[in-house]
Amino acid sequence: SGRHDTSFYNNLWQSINVKGEWQGEIWNRRKNGEIYPEWLTISTIKDEKGRVTNYVAIFSDITTVKLAERHLIYMAHHDALTGLPNRILLKDRLKQALLKGNRNESLVAVVFIDLDRFKPVNDLYGHKIGDLLLQAVAERLKGCVREEDTVARIGGDEFIIILEDIFSLEDAAKVAQKVVNTLSTPFAIEGKKLLIGASIGISIFPFHGHDPEILIKNADKAMYEIKEAGKNGFGFYK
Repeated sequence: SGRHDTSFYNNLWQSINVKGEWQGEIWNRRKNGEIYPEWLTISTIKDEKGRVTNYVAIFSDITTVKLAERHLIYMAHHDALTGLPNRILLKDRLKQALLKGNRNESLVAVVFIDLDRFKPVNDLYGHKIGDLLLQAVAERLKGCVREEDTVARIGGDEFIIILEDIFSLEDAAKVAQKVVNTLSTPFAIEGKKLLIGASIGISIFPFHGHDPEILIKNADKAMYEIKEAGKNGFGFYK
């Protein structure tokens, strides 16, 4: 397949020569050139004097197994409705962003978004419309950030954006205002005009914490202050 280096094959042959067999996953190539994964067992056959006369390889195509594994890993780290990273992947991404921020001496913003007026829409039109609205919100949020930033859904009508490599609070404020403006624009869902909004709280690394949990908690607190102050706006943790 060309996917394995010399050390891989050295280890393979060492196992065959010492133990008389090797087994494991390996990438192989079909006659049509397609590369695929297989589970391979190689054993030696010896004559009556103990000399190797043949090698027998038995393999099975594990493409479907690998696809199933990949799907399970994806489902464990992504929100089933929107396809956005879920809370597990969000925390991992945030951890990596903080390490990068430390190295680059840059800021990292945690932008906590809670939708305004989502529950009345969901209660009035039902879960189908509510789900379609959440999917539309996810698409708009992705359009508000750069490719290297993360948009995650952590449950219900709550979303979090991680802004990496920013150098001022104003950078985070611009994105938050963009989100407020974007989500205040009416949504057209199955012929219905839906009007919602967003209450947004922001915490900044390293000013408001050095730990993912603390930063998320502080952004959540800032969001609730906006909620109590009249909704549809943003504010920083104080």
